[in-house]
Amino acid sequence: MSSSNLIRWSGLAAVIAGGLFIIVALIDLFVLVSDQNFTSSGLLFRSAVSGIAGALVVLGLIGLYTSRSEATGIPGLISVLMISVGTVMVAQGFIWPALLTDLGWILFGATCLRARVYPRIAVLLIIISAVVVGVFSHLISALIVGGPGGILAYTGIGASIILYVAVAWLGLLLFARREGRTNPARPTRMR
Repeated sequence: MSSSNLIRWSGLAAVIAGGLFIIVALIDLFVLVSDQNFTSSGLLFRSAVSGIAGALVVLGLIGLYTSRSEATGIPGLISVLMISVGTVMVAQGFIWPALLTDLGWILFGATCLRARVYPRIAVLLIIISAVVVGVFSHLISALIVGGPGGILAYTGIGASIILYVAVAWLGLLLFARREGRTNPARPTRMR
């Protein structure tokens, strides 16, 4: 399999990861709205979906970075490493790396915006939603554990959904790209 095909398939991984993380956010929203705690089976399902989505988002990020690595350079690599390490650590049950992940998404978006390699709207959505999620993530955790939340919890969950819609959008662009249409050695600017 050529590297171009691997990059395309990593785009599909990003699309699926975005969809799965949206499902996780909707589960969180349901728990918040219904004012009920997770059952053990519900928590197991949420954890399984979240773990699969985390693995797929790391694979997707590899393709999103490598397809545009010349344009995004070292900052792009650092952002992908921050997101990957943070995602893996959160999947292992650590809470504080969520901030590392959010900072990674902000850096990834800023790097892609500066390099103009992906649609401006998509990377702006990533930056803005990652800032909102980063600011409210600890508040959301406290509110969900402590009972029904207010507007802050809804805002954080909404921002998380927007973040992963944008990730799925970038993944879809990568997956839809056909071998031979672009030269993988030279980054092309997507608009």
